[in-house]
Amino acid sequence: MISRADVDKLLDVRVAGPTLLSLYVQVPVDPAELRGLPAHAGELFALAARDGPGIPAAIRVGAADARAVLGLLASRARDWPGHTVAIFACADLGLAEAIPLPCRLQERAVLAVRPHVRPLLLAIQRCPAYRVVVVNRRRAWLFSIEGTQVSTTALPPAEGMRGHGFSGWYGLQAHRVNERIIQLARHHYHDTTALLERAVQASGAEPVIIGGHQDTIPQFLGVLPARLRDQFAGCFIADPHTLTPAKVRARADRVIQDWRNLQDQRLTAEFLRQPPDGRTATGLGACLAAAGQHAIQLLLIPAGGLVPGYACRRCGALSSTGDSCPHGACEAVTVPDLIEELAVATLSDGGQVETLPDPPGGIAARLRRALRLTGYTPR
Repeated sequence: MISRADVDKLLDVRVAGPTLLSLYVQVPVDPAELRGLPAHAGELFALAARDGPGIPAAIRVGAADARAVLGLLASRARDWPGHTVAIFACADLGLAEAIPLPCRLQERAVLAVRPHVRPLLLAIQRCPAYRVVVVNRRRAWLFSIEGTQVSTTALPPAEGMRGHGFSGWYGLQAHRVNERIIQLARHHYHDTTALLERAVQASGAEPVIIGGHQDTIPQFLGVLPARLRDQFAGCFIADPHTLTPAKVRARADRVIQDWRNLQDQRLTAEFLRQPPDGRTATGLGACLAAAGQHAIQLLLIPAGGLVPGYACRRCGALSSTGDSCPHGACEAVTVPDLIEELAVATLSDGGQVETLPDPPGGIAARLRRALRLTGYTPR
């Protein structure tokens, strides 16, 4: 399962020239289609090539790197059916690493001076690790889901609980028995919450999903502490005794997708509600200018597409034309994707990056301070 720590490690990898290959390729589900994977990878290699104004020498995937990638696909592709796999290769560094990703992403190949990590950020955001608690009044199960892995922890049955058919004597005794059942169930929910808290403390602020009977879900939600309620992503109704890990995964994945869509809508709505006070930037030109002043607090980027541009080799200033840096066009070097460069610059400055299906203006940013960016327009 890819994590932000893994992305940070990749961002520390650098090479002198644009010779580091980042390949994102979809592995077919059908084993019979694997024989066409090398040719398909070759097509992606061709798309990574760059030549033209501002590029002193044609940029091509090196033969050694191509062999390393094809070797990884030949030996391990059968382990990744249906997955997008990220492969990073650079013969100069002795690098050849493959990372299967938890969700399907757009295929691409990029040659640069460091790994192309924008799709990894999207995978972390779209397919997070999460916890599922399936609970009734007597039993509870905790499912930890990370990528393709599902692990299960079951609590022992709550002590003293009886079946739903037990009602005792009529009148006062029946009331006392029902109160006792409610009290025991509450203790059981607190024990389950303690298990969940320990799991979350060990792994971080992951989304939490609750499954169970229609009456037990709100009862269990009622005992969750504030921190876990903040991580609550949704619920599904099911009989716990009929659920398997595969069924839990299928139901929970739908909840996570709905939760992610709501998060996207919330981010877009919050951005559009921002007053015109100079603390927002919309469009590529304005975001490039804000990044040059290290002012981006939150960057909203699209999921797809590559936007080639330039970076100053002396100060790192980004531009779409290569002539807007004070050090002059002679210091500008081409970069394969300005959106990637903006994302990495924002993370390096301690900002946050979120991927949206359709961010305002194609790309947008919320700023730490008001800036005058009116002279910049998207190009």
